Amino acid sequence: MKLVHLLLAIIFGLSVVGCSAAAPGAGSDRIAAEPGKQTSGTLDSTEKIITHAMGTVTLKKAPERVVYLFQGMVDIGVAIGAKSVGAVESSEERPWFHYLRAQMSGVKSVGALTQPNLEVITSLKPDLIIGAKSRAEQEKIYPQLSAIAPTIMMNDVFDWKTNVMLAGEALYKEAEAAAVMKEWDTKVQEFKQKMGNRLSNTEASIIRFEKDGSSRFFVTGFAGTIFQELGLVRPKVQQVPGKTVVSLTSKEHMSQLDGDIIFDITQLNQDNAPATGNTQTEWTSHPLWKSLKGVQNEKYFKVNVVTWNLGGGPIAAKALLDDLFFYFDINKNSSR
Repeated sequence: MKLVHLLLAIIFGLSVVGCSAAAPGAGSDRIAAEPGKQTSGTLDSTEKIITHAMGTVTLKKAPERVVYLFQGMVDIGVAIGAKSVGAVESSEERPWFHYLRAQMSGVKSVGALTQPNLEVITSLKPDLIIGAKSRAEQEKIYPQLSAIAPTIMMNDVFDWKTNVMLAGEALYKEAEAAAVMKEWDTKVQEFKQKMGNRLSNTEASIIRFEKDGSSRFFVTGFAGTIFQELGLVRPKVQQVPGKTVVSLTSKEHMSQLDGDIIFDITQLNQDNAPATGNTQTEWTSHPLWKSLKGVQNEKYFKVNVVTWNLGGGPIAAKALLDDLFFYFDINKNSSR
């Protein structure tokens, strides 16, 4: 009997030790969150709370039917592999920019950038809508959009890098967004390295001619923001705090368009002629135009308005940067 009692005591002791070792995981339904995912405490949760320019939205899982309401987001979606079911049409090259068109098969138009069609958006049964607060028309209809589906509003359409990362989070494409930004950062560093001292010694001007007969120079905008990141110096007269563009109505102010290198982003029509009528010709044929140092040094270039101003995403940004490699003659293999 003593032997039996001893064996029972040993068996009981071993079972206690075994239960104690298993306790931390055995009675719990929590698991460690995967990288980039938030957990609400339930088993294998993919729920996220996304903070955006107009509040927060809660997503239960990766969206499958997304609608994009500004051009830069269409570019971003293609770049990170998050195709939409619907999107606003491009302001040029309708319905979609040529550089994105091959990836837009099956995407439904939801109207113009300035007036998205709520009925069409509703018919697509989206599980996420992404718009832009800086578009006043979209900010106004935010309550209606939110009633259709969870809606995220980006703060600034020109702040494309922030938009890429926020979109990556909301679309459960964090890794893809990070890869896009890593590629961009590598290209930026390459440009800076190859430019060397020319970055601080070259003033770069971004201009455009308008239908009303005026011209303008860009202080920021899509291209201007990228120039700032690259370290390209802007002419002192074009460094105007708080402004995106400055319009010039008189040719007497022609000198404000000047720079060591001048990039013209005037919009073109389908015939590849200026969509601004004769304005570009009137300004560039004026005697004062020939006095600009950028013109005298044959450093005046007409560039693609879509990728330099309207595209607003990483694919357009890369095309712009490729152009700069060419125009600054630091990419000998370019065929542009």
